[in-house]
Amino acid sequence: MHTALIALFLALNPHQPLDTDSDGFPDLAELKTNADRRNFRRWFTTIALSRYLNPTDEVADCTNLVLFSYREALKAHNANWRKSFGNLVERTIPEIEAFHYPEIPYIGTDIFRVADGSYQTGDRKRGKLNNFADVRHLMEHHTVFLSRKLDEKIKSGDLLFFTPKGKEAHVMIYIELRSRPYLLYHTGPGIDEANGEVKEGEMRLIKFETLLALDNEIWRPVETNPAFAGFYRFKILI
Repeated sequence: MHTALIALFLALNPHQPLDTDSDGFPDLAELKTNADRRNFRRWFTTIALSRYLNPTDEVADCTNLVLFSYREALKAHNANWRKSFGNLVERTIPEIEAFHYPEIPYIGTDIFRVADGSYQTGDRKRGKLNNFADVRHLMEHHTVFLSRKLDEKIKSGDLLFFTPKGKEAHVMIYIELRSRPYLLYHTGPGIDEANGEVKEGEMRLIKFETLLALDNEIWRPVETNPAFAGFYRFKILI
């Protein structure tokens, strides 16, 4: 029945992009095969880790780390890209086959969902898709909630969100290295309490259990922490 309805829709609306899961992205702009999803995760985490080892001005806070790694993961990683990017932690990842940024079906360079609703033609002009998203938009519109605890559902390349009261929201990348859970994030700029000067912040790669033991409970990824929103996954991987 579902297949017949889709066929009827296509016959009546031959140029209307489908969003069969109503997640805000046209079906053709999502990664539908296990291979593409797996390779995206590998590119996303490899790019993020490579920037941790070789920092640049391109990544200046936690949001920018995620946006940068997401965008670069969707590109074609040809010789020119590799020369421009620099050293990679992993160099032999297969390419994503479905599409490559910036030529993504229907949405082009506006790859971040920043509003609710299923995909409709004209969403880019209406500002529902953009080439930038802040932490809140990433959590609420561009990803889906998985769990508030680390379990078998969580995969390398998923995200952790923190929404503490009175503080800016924060995002971290979950990465498995040698089958051990790690978290990669950028602290973002801040104020040095010792002298009051602005400090640029830095990227950090820490073991999951290290975060669990932090003195500041706000950043502990546990169910009892109200500031921890949970683990989330990019919609294009669902």
